[in-house]
Amino acid sequence: MEDHTIPSKNQCLIILKKYKTPREVVQHCITVTKIVEEYCLEIPQIQKELVIAGAMLHDIGRSVDHSIYHAVNGVKILENENIDSRIIAIVRNHIGTGITIEEANKLGLPLGDYTPQTLEEEIVSFSDNLTAGNEKRSFEETLNHFIDKFGEDSHVVKGFLRQKKLIDNLTKTNKM
Repeated sequence: MEDHTIPSKNQCLIILKKYKTPREVVQHCITVTKIVEEYCLEIPQIQKELVIAGAMLHDIGRSVDHSIYHAVNGVKILENENIDSRIIAIVRNHIGTGITIEEANKLGLPLGDYTPQTLEEEIVSFSDNLTAGNEKRSFEETLNHFIDKFGEDSHVVKGFLRQKKLIDNLTKTNKM
């Protein structure tokens, strides 16, 4: 798919409403977007319009279902909306801290690599993980939650730590 429309925040809200995305999911997307916007102020390399639209639309697939499959459903919805392929990639790769081909196969997802590939994908995934419902959690709270849920040596914990290191390095570099 070619790179097409990068919708504004208001246009994203219209799209979410069009697909009858539950109100609590829309609120969650707005909370994730606020976190993303904070990173936009600290990391000038971020493509701001792209990452904001990705944050706003990352959970549109929850208008269809609330399982891990929501990312696949979100991709289908946004492909029908002629949305920029980079936003579709954010939606596809935001789940967890990334899902490898092997993990996707075990989970019953369509075969593919669902790991964040771009800075914008990483930022949305990380910001989503820092959000419980529509409340922002600290890095430490999220890390402890992941350790309790998945174990200290899990790929989720390792991915979350990797994302934190990436973002910390970018924010430190830009403050120098």
